[in-house]
Amino acid sequence: MSIYYPKIIENLVQQLSKLPGVGRKTAERYVFHLIKQTPAQNKLLAKDLHSLANSLKFCKKCLAFSEKDICQICADDKRSDNALCVVASFQDMINIENTKSYNGKYFILNGLINTIENIGPEKINIKKLVSLTNELIKKNKKIEIILALSPTMEGETTVLYLKRLLNSPKIKISKLAQGLSTGVNLEYVDEITLSNALKYRNEIN
Repeated sequence: MSIYYPKIIENLVQQLSKLPGVGRKTAERYVFHLIKQTPAQNKLLAKDLHSLANSLKFCKKCLAFSEKDICQICADDKRSDNALCVVASFQDMINIENTKSYNGKYFILNGLINTIENIGPEKINIKKLVSLTNELIKKNKKIEIILALSPTMEGETTVLYLKRLLNSPKIKISKLAQGLSTGVNLEYVDEITLSNALKYRNEIN
């Protein structure tokens, strides 16, 4: 006779199995670990998950995750507003920020152009980027846009598209130096390599 988990356990296993890199066996271990926790610990986890869904916002300027309408970086007057680092994801922004090699502002595309998966320019935040760029140009005689995108086919395609779109005498466009291995995602690059790629970035002609 087969023995099944109680429904509440099975439901949680199925939900956790949907997480990236988490198979059923790993999800089961997570669930039984949670069962061993105190009610107070599980209530705290539940509270944080609830806040994730109900309290987290997108910054109105750079589109980073934030607890306020404007994130800490965009609200910081000490950060330069004549340099804009364009990244594909919030994780990439955090990785670059952790290098402590950059003191400008950011913008998150939330993806890359990918023709195979039918992700065109209209499906990522390019219109918002153009709007923000125009806003920065009004404040500064010249700005630099750093295209900090992964050196993958999708990243290079997006770089070429943005270079054509943002072409202007008032905009210097650069991208990360080629110390990064082709095909690697920025999310997995160590801070020293990423710092050097940012420091020795190349202007796109």
